[in-house]
Amino acid sequence: MTQLPVEPQAGVVREIISRVAQGQAIPQVIRELEGRGVPAPRGGPRWSWSVVSDIVRNPAYIGKPNVDEDERVAWAPLVPEQLFFDAQRALEEPGGSPSGAPAFGLLLCALGPCYGVFASCLQAVS
Repeated sequence: MTQLPVEPQAGVVREIISRVAQGQAIPQVIRELEGRGVPAPRGGPRWSWSVVSDIVRNPAYIGKPNVDEDERVAWAPLVPEQLFFDAQRALEEPGGSPSGAPAFGLLLCALGPCYGVFASCLQAVS
């Protein structure tokens, strides 16, 4: 089974990862999304730091499954690997995220699949 991108949600994921890779802090990304009225993954108007962080750190967006996911499922990459890894490095730089937040985001990813936070941007096809 292959997961294919669903727009406009996939475009929001691309934008978030791109902005973070360019050095934009997560709170600024959140302000811009909310300022434009972009709905959060569950449809509400408010974005959280953890949701944006999970999106940026989710390997599904480069076509890689998380540890707990079925490897028989393939994902169409939403962003190039270089952009994804640039975003990871940007989060690790001083000032890239609030104190303690990166560890919290990694803990969430380690405990379960992050892609579920924004799964609506991927559609299953057989």
